[in-house]
Amino acid sequence: MALLSWLGGEPEAPALMTPAGPPLSYAELERRVGALAERLEAEAAVARRAVAVEAESEAAYLVAVLAAFAADAVVLPVDRTLATPRRDAVLGAVRPALVCGGTLTAPTLEARPDPRRFEGPLADAGLVLATSGSGGVPKRVVLGRAGLQANVDAILGYLPVRAHPRTGLLLPLWYSYGLVGQALVTLRAGGALGLCRGGPFPSSQLEALRAVRAEGLSSVPAQLRRLAQAVLEGEPAPPLAYVASAGASLDPLTARLLREAFPAARRFNQYGLTEASPRVAFLEDASDPAAFGAGAIGRPLPGVEVDVRAGGRLCAPGEEGELVVRGPNVMLAYLDDAEATAAALGPQGLRTGDRGHRDAAGVLHLAGRADDLVKIAGERVSTLAVARALEACPGVDEAAVLALVMEGAPSPRLVAFVAGPVERSALRAHVRELPAAWRPRLERVDALPRTPRGKLDRAALRRLLDARS
Repeated sequence: MALLSWLGGEPEAPALMTPAGPPLSYAELERRVGALAERLEAEAAVARRAVAVEAESEAAYLVAVLAAFAADAVVLPVDRTLATPRRDAVLGAVRPALVCGGTLTAPTLEARPDPRRFEGPLADAGLVLATSGSGGVPKRVVLGRAGLQANVDAILGYLPVRAHPRTGLLLPLWYSYGLVGQALVTLRAGGALGLCRGGPFPSSQLEALRAVRAEGLSSVPAQLRRLAQAVLEGEPAPPLAYVASAGASLDPLTARLLREAFPAARRFNQYGLTEASPRVAFLEDASDPAAFGAGAIGRPLPGVEVDVRAGGRLCAPGEEGELVVRGPNVMLAYLDDAEATAAALGPQGLRTGDRGHRDAAGVLHLAGRADDLVKIAGERVSTLAVARALEACPGVDEAAVLALVMEGAPSPRLVAFVAGPVERSALRAHVRELPAAWRPRLERVDALPRTPRGKLDRAALRRLLDARS
């Protein structure tokens, strides 16, 4: 992947910004990337082999990623929060030639034994990323260079980064949404990427976004909701021209808060998955306000096709099935997992495991994961639909529902975790109005636990339930 294909800015234009300190220009970014790429090539034969990146700062991390691309290596972004045994397991499985760490001014290189060469069906590999594991054990996804390029360009076809080039980054760079969906998109557009990660609180995050004068912000719904709530409670808002959500289903409450907190900003809901490089479809609030935050994910990106299939056949408009994706953005394979690759990649495309339908106007709607469906008293029940029904109760900020298999019970038992200032009596009255098979056991929580990627932490909910039992 040619370095210049990613760097779209003028030499003296800012490329990377931090809340404190001078920006890094495109000329300086290219100089640092070129120097590190030369070191990578001098240290080991990195072409078509992996370079693991675990640099100490976001700026150093991005320079290392771009340098690996420039050296024709396959990039393995490493989660810096991993405990040593898990980090070693990742490196042992992928077998990179080098590990690139250190700082922006003093990058370090560690040679690794027995590096893997990506060839044959994986010859176009550009990135190896771990999935979130929301559907089970995380998998290592191999994404192609051509697919990454196509997805970045397709995102720039609707997200107004070129018109509003100052982007605020709050997500980790070892996450496909942060690295591809924001960092590479911004640099490809010639924009200025504000590196705003650091403080865990909405007030400190908003302060960082204001400091870099962020015009664009993309994040997961849980984080966007907290930021919007902070603005509505009096925290000054950054000068956002657009806000984009992805990484989880956009719920009605978050959609409403985004409208109230950032009324002048264009608002987007995006759908994708790591296996699709990552973006598949999008919907802008202004184009369909009634559908925004109500399950609609819009239409596929240019060059991407999405079918809704049930049992291999195409579904009629309004009929629910599995979303199947085709296009250059689809992954090459799961690394060292031929069985999982064959199950996901068939002649009809990438099976996403997500359920939904296409309406008569051609808009895609997401209903949840295939494994969200359970049978209770002979009725198929979606745990996501139950959670959304609970969130319709005034005073419920967010809800999550688990289906637990109880020993000796004929059907799974639904357990709902509810956060918000709702009165218990009002919540119970609301539950009584639901269909009988939908009525869950209720557990109150201060907030739903989230993974570092902003996804619901189901394992943490199960641990909480065990602790309360």
